[in-house]
Amino acid sequence: MKKDNNDLNLKIALFRYGLISEIVSLEPGTKGIYVKLEKKSGFYNIPGSRRDYVAKETLRSWVKNYRAGGFDALYPKTRNDKGKSRALPIEIEDVLVEIKENNLALSVTQVIKKAIELKKIDKDQECPESVVYRLLSNRGLMDKRKIEEPGGKDHRRFSYIYAGELFMSDVMHGPAVFTEGRKKRKTYLIAFIDDASRVIPYAEFALSEKTKDFMPVFKQAIMRRGLPKRLFVDNGSAFRSRHLAIVCARLGVTLIHSRAYHAAAKGYGEYIVM
Repeated sequence: MKKDNNDLNLKIALFRYGLISEIVSLEPGTKGIYVKLEKKSGFYNIPGSRRDYVAKETLRSWVKNYRAGGFDALYPKTRNDKGKSRALPIEIEDVLVEIKENNLALSVTQVIKKAIELKKIDKDQECPESVVYRLLSNRGLMDKRKIEEPGGKDHRRFSYIYAGELFMSDVMHGPAVFTEGRKKRKTYLIAFIDDASRVIPYAEFALSEKTKDFMPVFKQAIMRRGLPKRLFVDNGSAFRSRHLAIVCARLGVTLIHSRAYHAAAKGYGEYIVM
C-alpha cells in the first residue's frame, strides 16, 4: 500500500510540474506570468482526485512551492484540517450562486471577486476556489468543457533568441555495425541542437533509442553547454518515459513534446508543453 501511495504522490508531483514548468523557468516578476497562470487554469484529469479543475491561485501556490523547495515541494501534503468541514456559510453560498446565475460567463475567480466588490462578502473571508467551484458545479452552473492533458492548448510557433532557451533533440537511423560476436546491429544517432545558436551541444551513436541510451547523451549535452530552460522532443516512447520526466522536473527543465502526427513541428511547427 505504501508503494502505491508513493507512486501516486509521484504522479501528482509530475502532473503539477507539467502545468507550471514553463512558468517556473521564467524569472520572478517577468511580465505576463499572471496571464500564463490564467491560461493554464482549467479542467484536467487530476491524478488521485475526484476534482477536475485547477485554479490559477492553486497554480501560483505550486510555483511558489517549487521555487522554494524544488520538485519535492510539489508532492502532496497531508491537510491539517483533514476530517473537518470546509463548507462555506450558507449566506455566502447564496451570494455566490446568485452572482453566477446572473452571469454564467463568470469564472470562479470572477464570481468571488464580484462578491467582494459588491461587498456581499468580506475580503478576508476564506473562500477557496476549489470549494466555490464544487458549490457552483453542484448547482449546475458550470459549463462543461473538454478535459485536456497539461499544456494541451499551448500551441504556437517558436524561435528563441538566446542560447540555452531551448534544446531540441531527435533520433535518426544510422549505419549497421558489427558488435561482439560479429552480430550485425542497427545504430541510432541521438542528437541535440540549441534552437537559438544552432550549435550541437552533443550527439552520439547508440545501439537503441531507448531511455537508457538517451539519458547519457542528454547528460553530456548539459555538461558541455549548460542546462537548457526547455527540452523539445517528439512523442517516442523514450521521450514519454517517467524517468525523463522526473529528471527534467528535478533540473527545472520544461519538457515539451511535439504534437502527434505533426512532422512539421520539428521544423519550427506547433508544440505542446508536457
